[in-house]
Amino acid sequence: MLHRLTYLSLAAAIAMTGGCAATSDSAKPDTALTPSYSLTNTYWKLTELDGAPVTMAPQQEREVRITLTDDGKVHGFTGCNQVMGGYTLAGTALRFTQLAGTRMACPPPLMQLESTVLANLNSVTGYRFDGEYLILLKDGSPVARFESVYL
Repeated sequence: MLHRLTYLSLAAAIAMTGGCAATSDSAKPDTALTPSYSLTNTYWKLTELDGAPVTMAPQQEREVRITLTDDGKVHGFTGCNQVMGGYTLAGTALRFTQLAGTRMACPPPLMQLESTVLANLNSVTGYRFDGEYLILLKDGSPVARFESVYL
C-alpha cells in the first residue's frame, strides 16, 4: 500500500510538471501576428513628408512627432514648436481639428518644416497602416509617413 502511494505521488508530480510546462507555452499569445501599435496612444515619428524623407536638422531639439489619445486629442512637436489640438475619426477617415501651438521663433529651415507639417496635418482626410508605419492621406494620396516608436 505504501509503495502504491509513493508511485501515485510520483506520477502526480510528473503529470503536474508536464501539465504546467505545456500550459505555460501554449498560453502565450502569438505576438508575431498582433501589432504592438495602434492609431491612438502610440508615439508616431515623422519619416516622410510630401514624398521626401525627413531627418533631424542639427539645430532641431527633437524629432517631429505626434501622439493621438483615446479622448480625441493630438499633441506633438512640429520641428520648432509644440502642437496640440483635436481629431475626429470615423473608420479610416481622420481629420485634425483646432490645431494650435507654441509660438517660438526658430531658424528658417525649421520654420519651413513646421509650416509644411502643419499644412499637411490640416489637409489630412484619412489614414492607413503600412506595417508599423502610419500613412496620413489627403483624398487617398499620402502626405506624411510616421513610424511607431517604442518608449
